[in-house]
Amino acid sequence: MDALLKKLHTELLVRPGISIVGEKAWSLPLVSYDVTFSQVKRLKMDILMKMMLAAFKETEIRRAVTLADMLLVEELFIRDLIEKMKRARLIRFEPKGYELTDKGHAHLEQGIFEEEMDGGEALVFHSPAHQNFLLEIGEVEAPGSLPIYRYAEEPMVDTGAIKGLLSAERSEETEGGFRIIVTGITGCEKREEHRIACAEFQLYDRDQDIFYARVWNTGSGSWDEVLSKGIEEREVVAWREAMKK
Repeated sequence: MDALLKKLHTELLVRPGISIVGEKAWSLPLVSYDVTFSQVKRLKMDILMKMMLAAFKETEIRRAVTLADMLLVEELFIRDLIEKMKRARLIRFEPKGYELTDKGHAHLEQGIFEEEMDGGEALVFHSPAHQNFLLEIGEVEAPGSLPIYRYAEEPMVDTGAIKGLLSAERSEETEGGFRIIVTGITGCEKREEHRIACAEFQLYDRDQDIFYARVWNTGSGSWDEVLSKGIEEREVVAWREAMKK
């Protein structure tokens, strides 16, 4: 930590007119959660499925053999696809025959098919001070002797934010030409609390006559603008008053 602080001092004071008027070290609380979620595999709808859905949309069809004859496809293959579409809730069987559900109409229009997958699991970290969720943090655990960040907030689980995080992480199309779509959070259980060491510097720029804060977050390995701004909003006026005394 001493070597890091020396490096940060050098970086902060490289510009003339800057002085460090205060310095603190504290730990930032984080909470980790074991999250489970539901997901589907989204891929482009193949031509045969499009033809089948279009046929169900335009024609009264009660039997697989009728559709097989229309499309010149083996009946067994048609039966398998019908069952697949029923499981995906794209079609339902009514007295007049097979009909598209609202989901079926939407997917036919979009040209996509979603196949259910086994549920997924993820370890998610929550930083109340940042009001965000992360999938990974640095390995630097703060020493127990460091005080807790003075503006620490209580953790609050936001399943919408977690779903957004997991969705973004899985949004890239795979080599197989499909995407994994997170459809919902099914469980969120607290695992443990963590402490990330942070170094805070209170600075004064003589040339511009301004006070400001910089906070080094060892978890991200970078200057933390959110924490710096939070401290400035609460304390800059007090720093200036202290200088006048």
